[in-house]
Amino acid sequence: MTEKLAWLALRGIPGVGPVLFQRLTQAFGNPTQVFQTPQRELRALRGISAALAEAILGFRHWDRVEEHLSRLKAFGAEILTLDDPGYPVRLQEIPFPPPLIFVKGEIKPEDSLALAIVGTRGASYYGKKTCHSFSRELARRGVTVVSGLARGIDTAAHQGALEGGGRTLAVLGCGLDVVYPPENRELYGRIPESGALITEYPLGTPPEAHNFPRRNRLISGLALGVLVVEAAGKSGALITAHCALEQGREVLAVPGPINAPTSQGPHHLIQTGAKLVQNVDDILAELPKAGAPVRAQAGAAPEVPVGPRPVLFRLDDPLLPLLGAEPLQLEELVQASRLPAPEVMSRLTLLELQGLVRELPGKCYVLQD
Repeated sequence: MTEKLAWLALRGIPGVGPVLFQRLTQAFGNPTQVFQTPQRELRALRGISAALAEAILGFRHWDRVEEHLSRLKAFGAEILTLDDPGYPVRLQEIPFPPPLIFVKGEIKPEDSLALAIVGTRGASYYGKKTCHSFSRELARRGVTVVSGLARGIDTAAHQGALEGGGRTLAVLGCGLDVVYPPENRELYGRIPESGALITEYPLGTPPEAHNFPRRNRLISGLALGVLVVEAAGKSGALITAHCALEQGREVLAVPGPINAPTSQGPHHLIQTGAKLVQNVDDILAELPKAGAPVRAQAGAAPEVPVGPRPVLFRLDDPLLPLLGAEPLQLEELVQASRLPAPEVMSRLTLLELQGLVRELPGKCYVLQD
């Protein structure tokens, strides 16, 4: 059994998420050893039910995993595990880093000097032009631009970085072989030449709605900070901003017209402490606070400061006392907690990753059994 075969097999077993994967490997060494652990020892680990222990020890689909690895190779992609030296250092720092990521293209050391730029899919001309201009100039200064390849602001961010002759990383909420949105096919093809497509989802995974909040934590996790350009009061961009705060990243925002719905998100962030950005120098002034050079030049690999790992379990989260065995809808949690909807969604995503909360159909949530 090759080591990556075991990583991919263990991560693919239903019920083994990032937190439980980490707990298993910390207890038993590596994924190969997990599959060889006696059932009584597996059952002694918190979070491992009899059914899950049986699923791990009874796993027999090695041919499917080998086929997946072969398809990845034919597709020109690779797997990076947490043990690989090429796994992004900044991503290792976040709570619940994905045990493995699928990459098409190349992640380079200089990509540790990165800024995430996110915003609405329904961007205005002003928003797209501003985003494109900022991304192009950042790329010229040697800053890698990270975004999610969605319509609107994300697309403008990637295009600007490429036009500036720099690097860009696109984090997907689907498999590498799924082009979403379809109109970005050309951009999808160009990004691996000057950066990488990255996802934690295996080949063939469709772009389902529940994938994107988890995807957003990787966008912020790969970067020193997150810049929000146009976002409604409830949007995925704000979830990314809240993920950034949880990860200790900088949060920046571009102001917009006061009567535009897409200004609500950035203006709320600015009112609550985000850096107001009017030009690229405003962005570069914040990067030293995140441990990066002010004006790095393209091609120079910055020194990467590695701080202490964040605390993984947040048992004091204000949403936990509100949840129980009876399902609660997202809107009910927003009203009961008196927290902004994007923050509630960000917290729920982290609680799901910890195995404390389970999402049911219809955006309902219960405490995990």
